[in-house]
Formats: sequence, structure tokens, C-alpha cells
Amino acid sequence: MNFGQSPNGKIFKRAQVGRRRRLAMQSAVAFGFLLAGLFLSVRSEASDIEWGGLYRFEGLRFNNPELNGAKADKAYMLHHLILAPKVVVADGMTVHGRFDLLNNAGFGTNNQAGEFIGKGVGTGTPTSADNSNVLSKNQEAGGLAVSQLYFSWNQEFGQLIAGRAPMHFGLGTWFNSGRGDFDHYLSTLDMVGYKIVTGNMFFMPMLGKVNEGNIDKEDDVNDYILHVQYDNPETDLSLGLLYQIRVGSGNDIVSNSSYMGGTGSTRTGDYKHSYIGLFTSQKMAEMSVGVEVGMLSGDTGVKTATNQDVKLNGFGVAGELGWAPTDSKWSTKLLAGFASGDDPGSNDTQEGMVMHRNYRVGMLMFTHPMGQRDFFRTGLYRSTATSVASQIDTEAISNALYIAPSVKYKSNDKWSYGATLVTGRLNKEPIAGGNTASDLGYEVDLNMTWTPFDRFTWTTEMGLFAPGETWKAGSAGLDNSFAYGLMTKAAIRF
Repeated sequence: MNFGQSPNGKIFKRAQVGRRRRLAMQSAVAFGFLLAGLFLSVRSEASDIEWGGLYRFEGLRFNNPELNGAKADKAYMLHHLILAPKVVVADGMTVHGRFDLLNNAGFGTNNQAGEFIGKGVGTGTPTSADNSNVLSKNQEAGGLAVSQLYFSWNQEFGQLIAGRAPMHFGLGTWFNSGRGDFDHYLSTLDMVGYKIVTGNMFFMPMLGKVNEGNIDKEDDVNDYILHVQYDNPETDLSLGLLYQIRVGSGNDIVSNSSYMGGTGSTRTGDYKHSYIGLFTSQKMAEMSVGVEVGMLSGDTGVKTATNQDVKLNGFGVAGELGWAPTDSKWSTKLLAGFASGDDPGSNDTQEGMVMHRNYRVGMLMFTHPMGQRDFFRTGLYRSTATSVASQIDTEAISNALYIAPSVKYKSNDKWSYGATLVTGRLNKEPIAGGNTASDLGYEVDLNMTWTPFDRFTWTTEMGLFAPGETWKAGSAGLDNSFAYGLMTKAAIRF
């Protein structure tokens, strides 16, 4: 019998629908109470949650970043919020997280620079007040990025770590976790690692999954890492070794013939690099010294137009020397180092060593892109298609020898004043067939810092840059006029 074709059948069907709705509602209510009960029981019995984080605000005005005397400048303000929860599940078992709010996707998805003050709702093709900046009454809502989430289990002889964890080594020239108040970039890795501790030394092998390709194909990108470190708390001596092998069967290296293989180059094979990092630091009564050395080698998976494999062959060293007398308000620091540069004339080798963008030596040079050419040959890591005046701090140390002495005067517990001199020499000719000079010029940075309490810092800084002959690009005869920048920034930790 077909109940759907008779009046009685319709009544019966409506009754069935009503009964199913009531049962569904009762089930939803019961499920809600069950979830609430589980949540309350977990909160009352299972874990403790600790919250930490940082909020920062930055404002910058940089006059004449192109060094061409056209009086073009860039000015912007940024703000950013970091929430860092720590869930203590049991003794020794902890879940760590990092949530970044108000992010700046306009300069790469892996930066934590912060959102611009003045993020409007306009889309460029307005249809109503909802996407028109001049008619809007609100700002565009910011996004949330889960940049770290990992589990750690401390045991008697070691520590197990699994998840998306921060990576840091030595001075932070290769892996840099971005834990500084004003760090804009991160090093993270989806990995499983076990730290084996014996006395003052630990060994930590790690297996990292950089990218999961198709799950039915071998087109992943994997890291195999060994970190060995010796830390002696009695003598304040640290020694470290990092060995990393990255294998990219799914090779997506940047196809830019200017930096990789020359005209007619093609990406045909797997990517593989080996990185060896060495680190040592020593703290004494009034002095401290630290040195990190990095060596990069491998195969890019790119072939030149003449079928030659394009190899990797980079080298870098960074040193820090500090002196802080206990009975003086003065202290000094010296940063010096070298990063090999890519030779545009050698198509079969990429010789550039590009240090992590969190590792800074000055306010302007090696921090903000400047000039009218890519003199440091960092085009694989930042945009060279747009004006340097349209970019934030996307530059990095590469193709240069640098030195940056600084002095600091702390007048009292709240106020301090500092000055830094930055200068350097270019390593290799950055323009194919060019005759660029090696003199980078001189930068002087002056700063004033106010710290009313331990977790709050406010800094105002001025950078003055007198460009050297490098920025003329030899016979190209480009301008190298004076540039300066003003910055104020504040950070609150909680």
C-alpha cells in the first residue's frame, strides 16, 4: 500500500515526521549534555592551562628607500597579537600552541609581521558600504593562524616532541624560532623527535615532514635532522652541531632563471640539500662571545640549457662579542659576519647563503630592501618584481661581509640609549657582466628605550644611511643618495 497517495497516509506520514523531529531534538539535547559533562570532567580532572603571549605595535617611516633622490618614501604601522597556550595534561606531558592574530598575508603566508593599521574592507570593486572604504564604519576582521601546535613528554633520560614545533639553532642564522619581541618570521617544522639527554649533552634525531604530496605517490618533502649540543651551566660554555638533509621528491623550487640555472633552465629532478651548522658560545664575568658557521650543499633539481645540474654551495659565519662591565652603565657589542653570494655568471651553481630574516644587524641595511637592483641576490626569498618602497622588512643578509659595533648607556632601570654603526663590503658581482663596486656605505642607528616594567618595552629609533659606491651599479651610474628612517615600536608580554 502506498501511504503517500491517500489522506490517511498523509496524516500518518506527518506523524512520522513529527516523531522523528522530536527524537532528533531529544538526541541533540542529550548529546549536548553529554559534551558538557565531558568538558566539565576534563576541566576538573585532566589538565591545567597556562596562557602567555605578546602584543606589539610598530610604526615606520623610511625616506628614499630606492636611493634615487626622487624623495619617494614608505610609511606604515603594524600590530600583532600572539597567544601561546600551554596545556599541562599530566606530569611531564604538555601540549604547546601558538596562535597568531592580525597577520599580514600580503608579504607571504609564513611571516608574522602583523596587520597594517588601516586594513580596510575595500575590494577595489565596491558594490555597497560593506566593501567600500570611504563608506565603511568598521575595519576588515583579522584572521587567526595556528603556527605551532606540538606535544612534549619529558622522561627521565629524554624528551619526546611531536607536532608542529619551533626550530632554533645557535645564533639563529639558519633556524630561528622568532621568539624576540619584534621578530617577524618563524622557523617551524612538522616533526617527530626524541632528545636523548646524558649529563650536559643531548642528542636529538628528528624526522620532519615539510610537505605531504599526493598520498599515493612519493612526491613529499622530508627533513632528516640530527642536533647535538653540549651545555655546561658551571662554565657557561655551549657547543652545538646541526646536520640537516632535506629531500624534495615534490620539487617546487622557484623557477627564476636569473637566480637558478640561467636562460633556458628547467626543473627536471628532485631537490636535495645538506646543511651543517656549528655553534659555540662562552659567557664570562663581563664578556660573552658566540659564533655560528653554516655550510650548504646539494642539488637543486634544475638543469641548465646545456643539461648541467645546478648545485648548491653556500657558506656563512656570524659572530657576536659583548662586553657589559658590572660596575658601569655602559656596555658594548660587536656583530660581524660573512655570507657568500650567488654569482650570476655561474649558471651551474647557486652559491648564495641567505641568513634568516630574523637575524638583524641594523635598522635599514640588510633589513629593508633598498636601491634599484638586487645587490644582495636575495631574489629567491623576496619580491624583485615590485618596488622596494612597497615592501616591509623582507631583506636578509647575503652576498656581503658586514661589521656592526654598538654601544649602550643605561641611565637607570627604565631608560637606556644606544648607537650602532653598520658597514660592509659586497662579496660577489651581483649583475652579470657588471662592474659593481664593493663599498656598501655606512649606517648609523640611534635609539632610546623605555622599560617601565619587565614585560613592557618601548623603543624609538632613527637610522641614517650614507650609501657607498655599490648602489651605483658601476657603469649603470645609478643614484646613491642619502636615506633615513624613523621607527617607534612597543611590545607587551603577558
